[in-house]
Amino acid sequence: MRTFGIYLAYPPALDLRAQGLGRHLAEFLKEAETCPTARFVIACPSWMRKSLDDLLEGVGISPDAFEIIGPKDEPMFLKLYQLYQDYIQRARRQSRVLRLFRILKRQFARNVARAEGLLVTTRSGLLLASLALLALPFVVMALAAIAVSSVAALFGAVWPKLARSRLFRRYSNAVVRVTTQPKASSTTVRLYRLMEEAEARLLLKHINSRKDVSAWYAPTAFWPQFNRIEAPRLTCVPDVVLSESPVGFSSVGGDRFLQNFGLVEATIEGGDHFVTYSEHIKYRTLVERYQISPGAIDVVPHGANRLDDLIAVSGFPDNKAATKAFCVNLFRLALNKAIGTQQAFNFDSGDVEFIFYASQFRPNKNVMTLLRAYEHLLKRCYVGHKLVLTGHPDTLPEIARFIRDRNLQNDVLCLHGLSAQELAACYQLADLAVNPSLSEGGCPFTLTEALSVGTPVVMGRIAVTEEVVTDPDLQSLMLFDPYDWEDMAARIEWALQNKESLLERQLKLYERLAERSWKTVVNEYVAILDRISSPATCSERA
Repeated sequence: MRTFGIYLAYPPALDLRAQGLGRHLAEFLKEAETCPTARFVIACPSWMRKSLDDLLEGVGISPDAFEIIGPKDEPMFLKLYQLYQDYIQRARRQSRVLRLFRILKRQFARNVARAEGLLVTTRSGLLLASLALLALPFVVMALAAIAVSSVAALFGAVWPKLARSRLFRRYSNAVVRVTTQPKASSTTVRLYRLMEEAEARLLLKHINSRKDVSAWYAPTAFWPQFNRIEAPRLTCVPDVVLSESPVGFSSVGGDRFLQNFGLVEATIEGGDHFVTYSEHIKYRTLVERYQISPGAIDVVPHGANRLDDLIAVSGFPDNKAATKAFCVNLFRLALNKAIGTQQAFNFDSGDVEFIFYASQFRPNKNVMTLLRAYEHLLKRCYVGHKLVLTGHPDTLPEIARFIRDRNLQNDVLCLHGLSAQELAACYQLADLAVNPSLSEGGCPFTLTEALSVGTPVVMGRIAVTEEVVTDPDLQSLMLFDPYDWEDMAARIEWALQNKESLLERQLKLYERLAERSWKTVVNEYVAILDRISSPATCSERA
């Protein structure tokens, strides 16, 4: 049995469970745990250990199943930043308490008015003494307020001059940016970069000391430091979305995405062996754009992402009804994760009909086009279904604005941070799954995830999907032009009206796709890692 390594270097505060690559990693690790021909060691930064444990626990893998190497203690800068974030969260909760306090304050003012009336009209000495006793704490508070106001008045005489000074304005503005918009602050970003670089150096020391690891695998191409590992390396390039959708990414955090694009290009340029999920990415991206030799690139398509085992209930007279009841309970739990002030109570029913799109909000995910299609279906075609999404609106503010400006708060719900079971329940309860993505590294997980729980799906017609859905007749039934919201709306409306017949056709496709398990995927990766670390291959590189 040979030992191989998995290199992870995701940034702090990233929840792997919410990432498509995280779900791919989870499926990979489930099968890697029991692989008879190889064992895997995972190398990651200190801040990833908790997220990795959560990912493993979410798919039923013991955190002790894999050896994890790398720094254990988080940098003090990160700990302080997390303390600050906790403080901000508490402050937000306290603001709700303050609103309650203002309500109580108004009620107290009304009671004080009644007490004043009693004070000037009573003829009872006992009542007068009782009112005086009750008023004593408030007299003390009033005296304290007078003292504070006196100090404030003294400070107020000096404050205007201080506030007008250029030095004060410069530093106060910097403090405001760092504390209210830490991710947008250049200082915070710079400090984060320095912290990540220092952590990467420590991680490399741990990795390069492990001579028993024959080869290393990185599941994505964001980490140029991976190329500094002193052992054979296999870099996965799922996709290079910025090259596919440059205009969309330029409008949302263009500098940040451009930096990530630079990291991907540096990783590719320094790599030796590559793997992708599709022939499209192999030839269109790596061979044509980056002039990588086709012989240095392997293609390993996804296995079928099955969710049925997460929600299946057995041992009841009607297992199907029991499974649905279980999913309804999971869905109600998921409603607690609704973002902001969305009207989640409108969805709190097992009978609600909805369309489901599981994805983060990024320009290539094409959520805005889906929203335009959905609004047309809702307001022009009188389709009564709700729309449930899983991204966070703050990622792309135009999504939140569209929902608000078009008065869709009661019809569109964003559930962020779903567990694997909650995700499966949403798929199972949905009447239709949809994926309008403009570009992906491989056929989107939506296809097998939805079909595994008996939900039909419609998708954008993109190259990686057509590699998997090859039947022209089925393509015409389930694929739409992702750049045309009218075509998307027409395909969704047709699918809702013909759910049973569409599902029947798609289940035949699913039976074929399900034959490719994640065990097959892991075995193919092991074969590649074994090949690139063989003495012959290593001597060729030398």
